[in-house]
Amino acid sequence: MDKIKKTINKAVLKLLHPIAHILLRYEISHSELSEMTRRAYVDAAFKYFSIPNRKQTISRASVITGLSRTEVARIAALEDDLADIHSTPNRATRVIGGWLSDAEFLDEKNEPKVLPLRDHEISFETLVNRYSGGITARAILDEMIRTGAVEKVDKEQVRLIHHGFVPHGDDAEKINIFLTHASDLLDTGIHNLTQTEQAPRFQRQVTYVDMPESVVKEFEKLSHDMSAELLVKLNQWLSEESKKIDPESEEPKYRIGLGIYYFKNEKQGD
Repeated sequence: MDKIKKTINKAVLKLLHPIAHILLRYEISHSELSEMTRRAYVDAAFKYFSIPNRKQTISRASVITGLSRTEVARIAALEDDLADIHSTPNRATRVIGGWLSDAEFLDEKNEPKVLPLRDHEISFETLVNRYSGGITARAILDEMIRTGAVEKVDKEQVRLIHHGFVPHGDDAEKINIFLTHASDLLDTGIHNLTQTEQAPRFQRQVTYVDMPESVVKEFEKLSHDMSAELLVKLNQWLSEESKKIDPESEEPKYRIGLGIYYFKNEKQGD
């Protein structure tokens, strides 16, 4: 157990470095992080560590978290303002996903069509009405132009430039995307560590050290292109499957996906 705790201490410290970087950048103090940590401990205690077939109690949560009963009761009474970490995808993201996966908006090469803005059976307005969840085409277009996702070919047509929505200039949205992805990766790791009766989830990484800068640049482009191609194919498959879903079905529903990420850092000691 001492060896495991030592390993966890080193790993958590490594995880906390980028988190501390973000918190300091946006002037969030240590005391504020401490409050978040207490909330996370209490939430986890109630969600994962109750006695089987018994409701979790304030007293037991106090014992396993090391917090006082008063503190546990205070935190347990707080409203959940963290629920949007896995919220429905940004509407612009859904529009891009539809543009990349819906056959009506793809050309013969399976690439997203240049779309007329309106007044056609297949248009940008049609796309937005189908995938934006009620937001107007004008509002979505303005946002996608602002972020560089699309460009106007002329006054009447628009073209998709990037196969992903990156909210340039909107730090809150970028932080939410980053933390959602990080949370998903950690959730997969927890599953693989704790679920002995279920198949492990896919969690792989390819890593080489001592690679020269010329190879780094080539690999960065290659990994970007191949990853984007895979994600587009997966998006198309999931989009087709989603159309077959019976809304009246009582089959359990889940949030699913696959994340791929590129990394580069200085060589570190073993």
